[in-house]
Amino acid sequence: MIDQTFRVNAKPCGAGVLNMARSGKIFIVEDSPLDVQITKDALLQRGYRVVGVAHSVEEAMPMIMKRKPDLVLMDITLKGEKDGIWAAGQVQNTLEIPVLFVSGLLNEDMMARVLAAEPSGFLVKPFNEKELYINIELALYKSEMKRQLRKTEKRFRSMIQVMPDILIFLNHEGVHLEMFTSDTSLLIKDAEWQKGRRLHDVFQEALAETILTAIHTALETDEMQTIEYRLLLNEKDVYFEMRIIASNENEVMAIVRDITQRKRTEEELVFLRFRDRLTGLYNRDFFEEEIDRLDTERQYPLSLILCDIDGLKLVNDVLGHLEGDKVAVRIADILKDSCREEDIICRTGGDEFTVLLPQTTEADARKIMRRIKRKCEEGMKKGCLTSLSLGASCKTSPGKKRSQLVKEADDAMYLNKMTNREQRLNELLEMMRTHPRYNMEADETYWNRINRYRDGVSK
Repeated sequence: MIDQTFRVNAKPCGAGVLNMARSGKIFIVEDSPLDVQITKDALLQRGYRVVGVAHSVEEAMPMIMKRKPDLVLMDITLKGEKDGIWAAGQVQNTLEIPVLFVSGLLNEDMMARVLAAEPSGFLVKPFNEKELYINIELALYKSEMKRQLRKTEKRFRSMIQVMPDILIFLNHEGVHLEMFTSDTSLLIKDAEWQKGRRLHDVFQEALAETILTAIHTALETDEMQTIEYRLLLNEKDVYFEMRIIASNENEVMAIVRDITQRKRTEEELVFLRFRDRLTGLYNRDFFEEEIDRLDTERQYPLSLILCDIDGLKLVNDVLGHLEGDKVAVRIADILKDSCREEDIICRTGGDEFTVLLPQTTEADARKIMRRIKRKCEEGMKKGCLTSLSLGASCKTSPGKKRSQLVKEADDAMYLNKMTNREQRLNELLEMMRTHPRYNMEADETYWNRINRYRDGVSK
């Protein structure tokens, strides 16, 4: 019961300490009519609303469920089969309504049960109004804070569920503190397994050290650190971006995102920029960048083979560009079969291919060139239009300019092309005349144009 003498003489607390004018809804569970009346009067005097009174657990539970108070003042020892401690568990856990116990002296066993019930407060009879108000306000405050926390946690969980990312909290030693994700397929192992483990227990040494360095930098500079890495998950390469930011002086938050599709798109863009669409070989842009990169003493001797398809213009005119494209693809395949893995094969023009051979002598370059020539001749014998003119050059010191290296190979290729040129063209033409796509009018037009060119040169 309330100490009424203290209540009469009590003075209101300062508004800056606690807001006692709060109009919370209070439900009273008390089997003493006198204590009920005194408590109810005290609450009404301070602006609270008493939404119900019950004298037993059995009477109280349905009323509490229906009226949904902000707080329940619960006596422990009540009439009926159930006591207030049991009721408090139901009210707090099921209805999420805070309970403030009100009781007299407790024995040790009952005290243990009270602590296990985790009430929002405890008042020992007799108590005064000030104690009552302060305990109610603290209980309501804690309840509101818990409600806000639950709301924040729910919002956080919802955010995690819709985010395609992994959220990780780590300490300065790289120990996983917490991990959240809606897509467990992106984890090396489940989040519970990783919790409490060091980076070195989860990742390979090099990657673990890289992440740990980024953690230390983020803590020291208070600036976000970003790293990208690749993992083999379910026998597939998966690319990740990890953004790390300090969350306090000893911990960081890391957001890990699957960027595999972005990487694939970047690779496709690079492919489109540096690859020839028809043959799949590197293009002239890539050749220009690579010859700049390889023009260092460490790569000397740097050799180059220049290749030019014989009669591709004739094939295009007589058989059509579709057949001309097929010829270019066959030549590309021959070059890939003839060159080494470290050699760089580029299509640098419609009928021109260039092969860069780092750390290769001119003699070795000529061996590769002979291998290419032999495969082209084998193709011609099989009826394939694979005639090719070749030239090679080599750079052994910085004294020779790149332009000179290319010119020497081009001159050698041109000399090779001019040797028995008409014989080669006639061989190609004979093969084309048996082709289903052979166009006699185009053939005559082509040779008339060649003859006019010859006549002009001779004059």
